[in-house]
Amino acid sequence: MAVTIAPAIEACQALVTRINAGTAYALAGYVVDYADQVIDLLEQVSGVRVDVEPQDETQLDETLTPEDRTSHNIKVYVRKQCLATDQDAVDALKLFTRQVFQQVNNWDSANGRVRVWECDPDPIQKPDKDILRLNSIFVASVNLRVEVEAS
Repeated sequence: MAVTIAPAIEACQALVTRINAGTAYALAGYVVDYADQVIDLLEQVSGVRVDVEPQDETQLDETLTPEDRTSHNIKVYVRKQCLATDQDAVDALKLFTRQVFQQVNNWDSANGRVRVWECDPDPIQKPDKDILRLNSIFVASVNLRVEVEAS
């Protein structure tokens, strides 16, 4: 079958749809997007912004067919303008980040093509305290390893 969409794009679109479908949080005013570019963590944002960024892609050579599954490392960033002294806002954003993590953790798409195999909070501080203190921007992220089935 001919490929109609790049696996990384399919994975990111599926994750954006999954995050938008979350019922544990209200996404009113939130921007959930994916971009095949490096996210500028210090970019001024209005409201809460969730970015899904593909980091890399690996072809899993498991069979003799021309195409096999692909594995993707994807990072989900949560960002918002926020003062470090506003502890209630910081706590709410930490909770939101955790809820996004729970929304995508161990998730398989309805058609079974996109699967989240690993979902780990980023080892950086939650949130990045230096960026929060110096730039008044809440930044937290989640690392995903996602596999996409061959077409």
